[in-house]
Amino acid sequence: MISRRAQDNLMAVALIGVFVGVIFTALDFGPRARLVPLPVATFGLVLMLVQLVWQNLRPAEDLEMEMFGSLARRGREVGSKGQADQPEVRDEHVVPWPEWAREAAAYGMVIVIVGLILLLGPLPAVFLFTGGYFLLTRHYSFGRGLVYTVALTLAIYLLFVVALEIQMYHGVLEPLVERFR
Repeated sequence: MISRRAQDNLMAVALIGVFVGVIFTALDFGPRARLVPLPVATFGLVLMLVQLVWQNLRPAEDLEMEMFGSLARRGREVGSKGQADQPEVRDEHVVPWPEWAREAAAYGMVIVIVGLILLLGPLPAVFLFTGGYFLLTRHYSFGRGLVYTVALTLAIYLLFVVALEIQMYHGVLEPLVERFR
């Protein structure tokens, strides 16, 4: 049986190998063709190296939480230092969604974001989808959700349009929008 730390290290090393491979492959591309894969792979490589160092410097008991298991067990807490899971106190009026409904909601979200990108282009789609998600799920207040939505959209704009000088897709509805300018 392989330890949790060894599993994490093997996965990190495998991803580092993938990023190094992408970097060496991208170096053979032309100057415009390497504009996206080279910075993304370099950034991923740096993050994976930081992750590898970080996960080996923390104590072993911090590794006890099973991430996928905790995501799948909605309504349960993973106890600290390996304690058994304890049921969370729930509101009696809240009924958990069945698994098929959660899956349908996830597929629906993917369909909505892809549809928005096709209709409006990526920047308006990211703005509307992120803002709508924060508003409907009530993760943040309206003001904080708006700030995060604008920050994410601005970051994507600065990265792709300003820094990488990529011509953005304007969506199927571009001729309709052009008429009102």
